[in-house]
Amino acid sequence: MPRSPFRFLANILLVSVIISSGCAEQAPPPDKGPLPAAGSTADASPPDVTTDPSEEPAEEPAEEPAEEPAEEPAEEPAEKPAEKPAEKPAEKPAEKPKTSKDKPAPSASTSTHSGEKKAPHAGEKRRANRLAGETSPYLLLHAHNPVDWYPWGPEALEKARKEKKMIFLSIGYSSCYWCHVMERESFSDPEIAKFMNEHFVNIKIDREERPDIDDIYMTALSIYVSQAGGGTGWPLSMFLTPDTRPVAGGTYFPPRDQPNRPPGFLGVLKSIDKLWTEDKESAEVNAKALTQALRQTLRRRLVLASADLDKTLVDTSLAALVNSHDTRFGGIGFSRSRADRPKFPTPPKLELLAHAADLEQAGKSAQKPATEVLDHTLLAIANGGIHDQVGGGFHRYSTDRQWHVPHFEKMLYDNAQLAGLYVTAFARTAHPAFRAVAEDVFTYVLRDMTDPDGAFFSAQDAETDAIEGKYYVWSGAEIDQLLGENAKTYRKLFGVVDKPEFEHGNVLFRAVPLEDSIADTQQTNLVKQMHRTLLAARKKRKPPLLDDKVLTSWNGLMIRSLADGGRVLKKPEYTLAAAKAADFLLTRLRDKSKGHLLRTYRKGKAKLHAYLVDYAFLVEGLLALHQSTGDAKWLTAAQKLTDEQISLYWDKTRHGFYFTSHNHEELLARTQNGFDSVLPSGNSTSVRNLVRLAKRTGQAKYRTYAQQTLEAFAPQMRQHQKRGGMGMSHMALALSEYLAK
Repeated sequence: MPRSPFRFLANILLVSVIISSGCAEQAPPPDKGPLPAAGSTADASPPDVTTDPSEEPAEEPAEEPAEEPAEEPAEEPAEKPAEKPAEKPAEKPAEKPKTSKDKPAPSASTSTHSGEKKAPHAGEKRRANRLAGETSPYLLLHAHNPVDWYPWGPEALEKARKEKKMIFLSIGYSSCYWCHVMERESFSDPEIAKFMNEHFVNIKIDREERPDIDDIYMTALSIYVSQAGGGTGWPLSMFLTPDTRPVAGGTYFPPRDQPNRPPGFLGVLKSIDKLWTEDKESAEVNAKALTQALRQTLRRRLVLASADLDKTLVDTSLAALVNSHDTRFGGIGFSRSRADRPKFPTPPKLELLAHAADLEQAGKSAQKPATEVLDHTLLAIANGGIHDQVGGGFHRYSTDRQWHVPHFEKMLYDNAQLAGLYVTAFARTAHPAFRAVAEDVFTYVLRDMTDPDGAFFSAQDAETDAIEGKYYVWSGAEIDQLLGENAKTYRKLFGVVDKPEFEHGNVLFRAVPLEDSIADTQQTNLVKQMHRTLLAARKKRKPPLLDDKVLTSWNGLMIRSLADGGRVLKKPEYTLAAAKAADFLLTRLRDKSKGHLLRTYRKGKAKLHAYLVDYAFLVEGLLALHQSTGDAKWLTAAQKLTDEQISLYWDKTRHGFYFTSHNHEELLARTQNGFDSVLPSGNSTSVRNLVRLAKRTGQAKYRTYAQQTLEAFAPQMRQHQKRGGMGMSHMALALSEYLAK
């Protein structure tokens, strides 16, 4: 793609994009881990679908964007808010929410536990905009903004076309810290809102509800910043033509211009509006070039390489993971040249290591590299501050190499996948530390993230009262007061000091590793007692926002882990919880006319067409239930959904599965890929499901679909590996299981 069509935009928005990426966590590529751009501070979280970073023009494309910040990702991490964000943006985002005297961004309003917003001042009520009729907690947070927001749909798109106005597209999610900052600073500002309403059609999207749209425009942003500079992440702020083609974009913007600073959001809005009204031809040229590049990037290429399915593809993927091990602090995707960048657990990659570790245990070789890397990483994560030592479960990622200070949001998909990995590790080793961590995650999810009807909620926010991690940290004085004579012991075990590095308090981590201390039964029981005390005290604090929407795909992941946990740990209550959630999805998240799966549910309302990952992850959970219970009804349900998936998503020409169904609305591009983010790809998970179904039903057609999918992606995987990529590790796992027959 020629560089020249972007020159005029680089001149207009280059500086703006740099500040936006400097205040928005970057979305790093799936195989390179979280790598924020210089000064980056946006939030990155994994999307359900990503593209091959090696094929994107952006130097550091979004995987989760990707995964490691952003795959998604897109996700990342700078977590310090500006001292007075509404007046002066943070000069430099922190790489972690660490020591600083900065004050949090002011709250323009308060929110309830699940997203509905209260009026910003007593006695004052703002009119509701069109988002008030939505079910997403993230969208509801914006329902009383003075911005005339529209959800994505025919009404907004028709208005843009009819009035020939540009679209401002804002994409985020409920636990995205910088999304909240921009909502407080810019979208609640009457002057900024007035300009937006007069000159743009403003559309707000929850990326967890619409991963298809998010993936398209995050990819567009990564292409754009490859020409103009900057990084990617959330909030994703894109300017589109009336027919939805991307023109320019960024992530977080501070609200206004400041002396000797790049333009603020209001200045960016005015620049874009001037471009559209005074030089529309140039904007159209840019939109055409960017859209063409976007479609080329998202289209799976026909690669002239061998489609042979052989074990070397698996071995190469495994070797890349092992060689990227942080031998000191655990984790994979580690680079010594970027040793201090944020660290993500990346469960899809760890799952390939877990598969290899099982094979190593069955083998005779004394060398067990996958086992060593996996166990070291799982224990390091369990001992770190990324693990909520008091309440259980895991936070999104670590802002430091040691896994000590996390970005505090908690995501269902992380906890589902990690719980499964600890269950698998216990099954292989019988080490009580792995069992303890798995049970700890399940306890957290069943206590705090489960609807009374059985389904699982999506996420918990990172902030309380605009302060990152406030709910989770402790002062030394609090520990002393609550634990009394046991406080000295607790301080030693969990690294509590009077002057912690993190500005808001002590982030608890195991200074004495769990694997070394768990054998001491008396001390272990004492720790449990002290944690009950601390948890009771913490529950009296104002909790972070809970995103209580139910997503089919993420629930499928949790069903699988609970079913496996019930079987391996001999805990029937886990299996029952998995079955209850599965029944909920199979009955409540269905299209009433055709019976197809739906994507999301909240407060009695299910909606949106399901995506490939919704089918694939739920089928995986149903197959785990079948293995755990032996009940044929789960196998029957899995088989029925798989047949439906094949009819709705299968590519009859190139093979493999599309991310959206054949009856989905037409967007700028239709994605189809095998790359992992913080979630495994829908295609790799489908291959694993098809292999299992072929074995359990005896129907060869499922194995044929598995083979054709692998053959479709094998050339891409081979090329990706030659460039040192690790973004198709889960596809390598699927291939290994296929070859095992």
